[in-house]
Amino acid sequence: MVTTRKTKARVTSASHRRPPQDSESPVMKFFKLILPSTMKSNMMMIPPKFVNLHGSKLSDVVTLETPVGFKRSIKLKRIGEEIWFQEGWSEFAEAHSIDEGYFLLFECKGNSSFRVIIFNVSATEIDYPLDEVHISDSDDDIIEVTDKGFFGTQGKKGIVESVNGGGSENKPKKRSRDIYFDKILHDVDVINSIQVLEEEEGDNRVFRDKQSF
Repeated sequence: MVTTRKTKARVTSASHRRPPQDSESPVMKFFKLILPSTMKSNMMMIPPKFVNLHGSKLSDVVTLETPVGFKRSIKLKRIGEEIWFQEGWSEFAEAHSIDEGYFLLFECKGNSSFRVIIFNVSATEIDYPLDEVHISDSDDDIIEVTDKGFFGTQGKKGIVESVNGGGSENKPKKRSRDIYFDKILHDVDVINSIQVLEEEEGDNRVFRDKQSF
């Protein structure tokens, strides 16, 4: 007679346990739906769970950056266990026309920077504005051109020196860009001189016509 023993597989609770997470939380993103209260308060609260995970490591001033490189510094306000985007937030929202119903996705980059993707009420990503920073391709002073003439910081200096007749011996050699704008200034002076001569000639013609009567 052969006897058999039935064995059952032992299932331990350990086989159903989740692998332990690293001390550094992988949760680095959160989203916010813009509500009427957000628009009235001119501040935006960071979700409490995100604050619990990363709030202690966030700097007092953080940078919000859009996909096109638009950056603004935002000062955080801590109220108890809450953290809010405060100073600078209303300017950032205004620059991107953020309104009720907008959906914002934030991704934390370190402890002082957030990347922000913005969706409007049509559920599509917005056309981001560029940061209003004018970058020159050289270290020359910016020269403004208006309908009244061409006058920049270098142009004005050159005119004053030419009138006073000074600074010729100590004047540094002009760069090609300075020579170009000096030529423009000279052309404008020539045009103005021609216009003055034409006006004087016209006045003289009228005077002679009156004398002939």
